Amino acid sequence: MMIRKLLILGVLFLLLENAHAQSLDSLFHLAVENNLELKALQLEYEAELQKVDQVSQLPDPTLGVGVPLLRPETRLGPQVMMISASQMFPWFGTFKAKEDVVLSMSKAKYERIAAQRLELFNKLKIAYYKLQFLEEKGKIIEDNILQFEALKSVATSMVEGGSASIANVLRIQLKIDDLKQSLKKLSNSKKQFYAEINAVTFQPWETEITPEKSDLSAALVFDLEAFRTKIQTHYPLILKLDWEIEVSQNQQLVNQNMGAPKFGIGMDYSIVSERTDMNPEFNGRDILVPKIAFSIPLYRKSYKAKHQEEVLKQSALEYQKEALETHILSLLIQFKAEYENALIDIELNNGQIETTRSVYQILLSNYSTSGRGFDELLQIQNQFLNYQLKVKNAEMMALIAKANIDKYTDY
Repeated sequence: MMIRKLLILGVLFLLLENAHAQSLDSLFHLAVENNLELKALQLEYEAELQKVDQVSQLPDPTLGVGVPLLRPETRLGPQVMMISASQMFPWFGTFKAKEDVVLSMSKAKYERIAAQRLELFNKLKIAYYKLQFLEEKGKIIEDNILQFEALKSVATSMVEGGSASIANVLRIQLKIDDLKQSLKKLSNSKKQFYAEINAVTFQPWETEITPEKSDLSAALVFDLEAFRTKIQTHYPLILKLDWEIEVSQNQQLVNQNMGAPKFGIGMDYSIVSERTDMNPEFNGRDILVPKIAFSIPLYRKSYKAKHQEEVLKQSALEYQKEALETHILSLLIQFKAEYENALIDIELNNGQIETTRSVYQILLSNYSTSGRGFDELLQIQNQFLNYQLKVKNAEMMALIAKANIDKYTDY
């Protein structure tokens, strides 16, 4: 019965621990839902789309009314009022070209949202992995405090038996006190990463985050040429530059259409009073004059300069694309080296831990029987702690390196 109760309590403890743990996916979801930077970019994108209707409207028609102070006489009577109306039209295709400019600009802004999302996810991952390291570092320190407490008990027994000095016990106590102080500092250090995560997910500043254990067992798949192709075709900041090039190309078409003639239609209507001195046929008939107008752009210098401006802008954007792609690929190579170095450190320090554990058992046995070798015993326990922390630090560095690679390749 006692064993069953212990098993049940153990299962409940694990369930409670997992219930409080927060996964990266849940934090990503909170960031997408709550992050103010993403909300601002989304509204900018929606505001940009509102320009479509603004650029596809005809210019306002003109309407004029005139009353002559000195009425001009016509054969059918004097003119008492003149009314005119006209409407100008741009060259065919101008509205479509302007709409294409706005749509391309909105798509560039949309890619900014995608790029910002990748940036926030990367920031979340790094803070999450550093917080996870602090959690595991705390557990390692707690385990080592127990180890030093056990060693302190052995040293106390040796002192009581007259085989060792009380200084040995005091030195162990100093180390235990030092580790307990480290635990207090860890608690404060976690608050920094709580703040970083809560700023991204827009949770209350004091919200504590309990990270889940991240898995490093999956091998890193690194294909630089495949990454190059994916970056060229799908990476948001590259796509943003592509859309900006399209904006410039569409702007050239708008400029071309603006340099074409504009035409308009209109009508003049004059109200004529009847003559009283005679009665000719159609006496007092009003005057209706339909009109067609053309605006011919004779001065071409500004249009040519605008065309050349867009040509230069497109060349600059192409250079920016190439420079960004080169920079990203160089970063990926750097992150891969960091990842592999971290794996080397993990393997090395895990081996050192096993060796140190064996050495510790031998030295502890010698000390328990002869009271000699205390300095070596204390030193090897310190090394054991350092190797454990190096393993966890290397795991954190590997996870951060992989997160940085994912930032440019996983979207």
